[in-house]
Amino acid sequence: MPNPKTIKVLLICAAGMSSSLLIASIMEAAERAGVDLEVRAYFANIGTYWDFEEHPFDVILIAPQVRFMRKSVAKKVEPLGIIVQGIDPQAYGMVDGEKIFQQIVDALKARDATGSSSMTLE
Repeated sequence: MPNPKTIKVLLICAAGMSSSLLIASIMEAAERAGVDLEVRAYFANIGTYWDFEEHPFDVILIAPQVRFMRKSVAKKVEPLGIIVQGIDPQAYGMVDGEKIFQQIVDALKARDATGSSSMTLE
């Protein structure tokens, strides 16, 4: 893990119904790994008004139903060094918190290894 601080994750979704189940699964995976993780889910238009400087996140995950937003969100937060990634549709549909937690960990490790503040994946 990059460092022992709390990792803050924003999950942008369509309505938040299935996201609550996914968040619980991601949190369980983080707990098993001994990682302090905070995950919040917000509906799709959060990117238009959220103040990412005042309330930053380490990683923003985009749900499959709103993946069209990935580029616009990434453009807004790139100067802040926030990682933006799309969630694998199969992992999302299967509520595979372990796989998505690993995606978060891998993205943070890659950013720390390369020093790149901009990490966007489809």
